[in-house]
Amino acid sequence: MASEVKARPRCGSGAVTGALRCRRAAECAPRAATPPSGGGRRGRFVGGAGYSANMATEERAPALDQLDRALLRVTARADTSAARARQLRWVVGELRRALVQEGFPAEARASLAALLSAEPTRRYLELARCGRLRTRAVAGAGISTTASMRVRMDCLEILARAGSVPVELPERPAMPELKTPVGARQRSLLLNWLGEHADRAGADAGRIRLFALIGVVLDTGARAGELCAMRLEDLGPDERTVTIVRHPQARTVNPAVTEILPLSGPTRAALRRWLDVRADLVWPLRGEVAAVWVSVRGNHSGIPDEDGNSRPRPAGMPLMPRGLARAYTRTVVRLNVDMVGRPGWEPLPYRLEQLRRAIDAAPIAADAAAT
Repeated sequence: MASEVKARPRCGSGAVTGALRCRRAAECAPRAATPPSGGGRRGRFVGGAGYSANMATEERAPALDQLDRALLRVTARADTSAARARQLRWVVGELRRALVQEGFPAEARASLAALLSAEPTRRYLELARCGRLRTRAVAGAGISTTASMRVRMDCLEILARAGSVPVELPERPAMPELKTPVGARQRSLLLNWLGEHADRAGADAGRIRLFALIGVVLDTGARAGELCAMRLEDLGPDERTVTIVRHPQARTVNPAVTEILPLSGPTRAALRRWLDVRADLVWPLRGEVAAVWVSVRGNHSGIPDEDGNSRPRPAGMPLMPRGLARAYTRTVVRLNVDMVGRPGWEPLPYRLEQLRRAIDAAPIAADAAAT
């Protein structure tokens, strides 16, 4: 016997913005859940009204057959991470439930191209945003976050490419800028996660650099300019400490201060991995590159050569503060997407300043650092 589902609160008009706003408040109103007949899984189902009793017939829709093949094609590739595969299966499951919702465009069942056309895609994203495609009841309004909606759009694009069909998506919602500093619990989770993944095989150089960079920031609270000023000689024996030259913003009032700060075990592990990668990056330069943080790929310096062309800078060159901040943001965006749905994970801020503002690092005496 189907279990009873508590009424869901209405989706407020301010909760959904832009192209993803629900067309009518009634679309997010409480609906009676009707589970599929014929021995389906027990438990709560929050699919909303209009769920077909003959699920087997609906699953034979050509669109779903093609969708399954596209999913299999993507998840079988070696370059598809476990996190991305999990997200793709999540979206495919939601699309299945969307197809049997009342009012969903019937023509979407004809093919994958029809399913990913403008109106079915818009309707799917509305239903997902309002929580109408969940398989389990949740506390609160159940409105999807902006990060989750962006992941859904990413997955739709990946599935469309795998199925060799176009996809028509609304404008991607902008990520809200996090204003509050990262809390102690999140910093602890992050440090533990860094320690577990520092030696993981297959991580790209940019992510390895990010692991080490975040660890140093969490241990020291260093600014971007202070990080860029770090030299190899600033690292203590076995990377147990680091010397940071503080440059307060009001330099005319507060002079620079040199501090020696301890590094935690997870940070040391991440830093050692980065130093190995860094050595490979700077080796082709055949010169002394003292900076701890260097670029992982070539770019243009903006300095013209004799022919007036922009002179490329190779990988392994010292990072500047603006480049370091951009590299941090670019990699954190990918990391936050990969970590969607992990227990206890909260998205990292996209600005390095917000990560470091919560840190109150205590320097150690110079003689203690040497022991």
